[in-house]
Amino acid sequence: MHLYTFNELNKMHFNQELEIKKICPEQTVLIQSKTNPDLCNKGSFDFLVETKKNKLIGIEVLTRPSKGKMKNKLRYAIEADEFIFVLPFNSMEFYRKPTKKVFHKKAKLKFFGKEFSDKNLFVWLLDLKNGKFTEKDLFNKIFNVK
Repeated sequence: MHLYTFNELNKMHFNQELEIKKICPEQTVLIQSKTNPDLCNKGSFDFLVETKKNKLIGIEVLTRPSKGKMKNKLRYAIEADEFIFVLPFNSMEFYRKPTKKVFHKKAKLKFFGKEFSDKNLFVWLLDLKNGKFTEKDLFNKIFNVK
C-alpha cells in the first residue's frame, strides 16, 4: 500500500493536480504526551509531503485499520496542514455512509468521534485487487462522524 501511495503522489505531481516540492517518507515528529504535558512522544508520518506553496500534507497508510489506531494517529494531524488516511477499500464498512438507501438495516451504524470531523482530514480508499484508488474525499463525507 505504501508503494501505491507513493506512485499516486508522483502521478498527481506529474498531472499537476498537486505541486509537490518534496516527499519525505517516514518523517519523524514529536507529539505532546496525553498523560504528561511536559513530555513528548516520538511518532512518524508514513509520508510528509511539502507543496510548492509551503503546505504540509501528512499521510498515514493503515493496512489493517481500527478506530483506536486511527484515533491514535490523528494526534499527528496537528503537525500538518492536511492529513490523509490511506485505507483498504473494504475496511471499516460498518462506519461507512450507505451509498444506496436501504429499507431494512441489518446492522446498527457506527460512528467515529467528533475529532474526525475536521475539514483538513481526508481519506483515500485503495482497491488492492486493482491497485487503484477508488475514492478520495473528506473523511466525514465517506464515513459516519458524530
